[in-house]
Amino acid sequence: MKIGSSTYSFKRFDYGNPNEKGLKIEDIIKLAKIYGLDGLEILAVQLDSFDDDYLYKIKRLCVENSLDIYALSIHNNFVNPNEEERKNEIEKVKNLIKVGFKLGAPIIRVFGGRWGTIKDFTELMARRGKEPALEGYTYEKGIEWNISAFRECVNFAKEHGIVLAVENHWGLTYSAEGVLDILYGVNSDFFKVVLDCGNFLENTYEQLEKLIPYTILVHAKTYFGGGIFYDFNQNPDYVKIIRMLKNAGYKGYLSIEFEGKANYEEGILASIKLLSQAIKIS
Repeated sequence: MKIGSSTYSFKRFDYGNPNEKGLKIEDIIKLAKIYGLDGLEILAVQLDSFDDDYLYKIKRLCVENSLDIYALSIHNNFVNPNEEERKNEIEKVKNLIKVGFKLGAPIIRVFGGRWGTIKDFTELMARRGKEPALEGYTYEKGIEWNISAFRECVNFAKEHGIVLAVENHWGLTYSAEGVLDILYGVNSDFFKVVLDCGNFLENTYEQLEKLIPYTILVHAKTYFGGGIFYDFNQNPDYVKIIRMLKNAGYKGYLSIEFEGKANYEEGILASIKLLSQAIKIS
């Protein structure tokens, strides 16, 4: 297994550290090399532009610093009763697949989406990531929208040699069952799973185990200094998780998502050490 990091670990959303807010992807590439990471997962929303000149500069800088761009992570939501808005989201995903292709990313992280019935993130976490469906609609209808949209996006991704991978996130994919319902419905070798080790708030390891056979990328959440968005003072048991991954034959990236209150440099370096030791022990 290789150890990389999401650019999010360096530049967290809505976190009031001025040193983070000023970082560019170019700065993160240099830091990733210094820290000894093998590669980067780039958040599309953190790119300054989707123009070719900029994208190829980022790609070149990663090559010069011996870093893989192993994934592009995008934000999408097909859980919407408005058909036209779902079509717009499909076109957005297709455009970002082209961005990933230009960057040389073999994987694009996608979301199963949310109803948006709970606006406040703190309240959503208090509900363990669950939210009620829009009035007049059902969980099954949300899954149906996802399957239909992802089938179209996956066919487009396949033409570019890219695998789409859905993350266990909040909303419809707060549980392994939600992820699997979408995965089985799409039914494609070019549609897999991004396994987030911090997003299952109930029966964590049992749920992770259900998704491991389909996993193509692992998000290794860490919380050094305590969790930013929820009161986590303990990291997941990565010896246990990596042992599970090894048993399943996983040899891909462990992509750090540092979500702690410590300085990003302290947190990322501590995460690298934690994961390196867990790989050796497990």
